[in-house]
Amino acid sequence: MDLNHLTVFQAVAETQSFTKAAARLGLDKSRVSRALRALEETLGTTLVARTTRSVRLTAEGETLLRQVAPLLAGLRVAVEGTPDKPTLPTGEVTLTAPPDVGRALLAPVLARFRLRHPLVRVRAVLSYEVVDLLEKGVDLALRVGRPGAGTFVARKLMDLEAGFFASPRYLERRSAPSTLTELERHECLWPPPPRGRGPFGVGSGRPPPAASVECSDFGFLAELARAGGGVALLPTFLAAQDVALGSLVRLLPDTAFRDAPLFLVSRPGRAVPPRVQVLKDFLRETLGR
Repeated sequence: MDLNHLTVFQAVAETQSFTKAAARLGLDKSRVSRALRALEETLGTTLVARTTRSVRLTAEGETLLRQVAPLLAGLRVAVEGTPDKPTLPTGEVTLTAPPDVGRALLAPVLARFRLRHPLVRVRAVLSYEVVDLLEKGVDLALRVGRPGAGTFVARKLMDLEAGFFASPRYLERRSAPSTLTELERHECLWPPPPRGRGPFGVGSGRPPPAASVECSDFGFLAELARAGGGVALLPTFLAAQDVALGSLVRLLPDTAFRDAPLFLVSRPGRAVPPRVQVLKDFLRETLGR
């Protein structure tokens, strides 16, 4: 059993409100509801009777409150009375990012973050959807190109760079292009242009050659390039490991596209829970360099 669920239950019981309990604990209302539901499932009984206008304890809930309230109070006294007690961030942080950014950039960062903050759990949601942080109960988001609409706090971390890549297998069949205009003679693997923006230019500002395969998933384009499918426009961070392993080769290395800033987006408000703040700081420290 998660003892944090008992703390949530006590807050709901004493305030008779999920909203007030969430405010007391510094949590989202949805997390309070999930924690209480998990406790009820663990105990196999209903603790709170919910209606659209009120929250009241069942008989089982009243019995549990009488039993756990003094125990939780004793734990708080014991912890607060410990001299020089460490203030370690704890709890869950929900973070969303595009799948490519999540796999290639975020995963190695989270591995190091967990070594530094083992009590902070991270729920990573990889999606191309730009979610509303407040509505979906998301703490942080990594977004590429634009921070998104709505009420939020955005900080630019870095400028992502893209370039052209192909496999040695493909280059054995087709000679490597030496200029941008020579791309017109190649199999081109392009992402579609961002909404509201034109395609990247080649040579004298001309539009790029028509794509042999067009896809918004860079992971798919990278896999296609590794299979010898053509010349792909890829983020350099996504292709870096393939280049190191020799499965992809950087073409036209003097040509790079740097019009894709990476933003760290968080909710507005001054009271940021420690668990969220430490992850924000770590992302700024590692990705913002």
